[in-house]
Amino acid sequence: LDSVFYSNRAALRVFLEQGQGGSILNCGSVLGFSPSPHFFSTHAYATSKAAMVGMVKSSAAYYAKEGIRVNLLCPGLIATPMSERAQKNQPIMDFIRTKQPLDGGRIGVPQDLDDAAALLLSDGARFITGQVLSVDGGWTVSEGQS
Repeated sequence: LDSVFYSNRAALRVFLEQGQGGSILNCGSVLGFSPSPHFFSTHAYATSKAAMVGMVKSSAAYYAKEGIRVNLLCPGLIATPMSERAQKNQPIMDFIRTKQPLDGGRIGVPQDLDDAAALLLSDGARFITGQVLSVDGGWTVSEGQS
């Protein structure tokens, strides 16, 4: 959480100095507000991701008058080096097929986040701030079966 706070603070300083607004996009996780304790008992990780929700909403509210937008992108399970343990675990992958049922129940890939990130950083999102956008293949709306 420290790195997110300090990087946001650095960006805010630049945006305020320039006086032209700006957009900050943070990356969290659905585990911050949609836990899955059977396979992902990552309490410290989930806590830090949940704290990001509060930080983003508070920052967005405070800096909106300066034309600065702050949003949060929250992926589901994505194929990255951090998720290798899950990718190699067949019971977890079976669970993901029901927990992330969109597009055949697959694990996400980093490119699944591209368009959502581009939108939130673009002028097309000029009226969007303080939002948490889940890009999760249905994680947050599915029960999942283990």
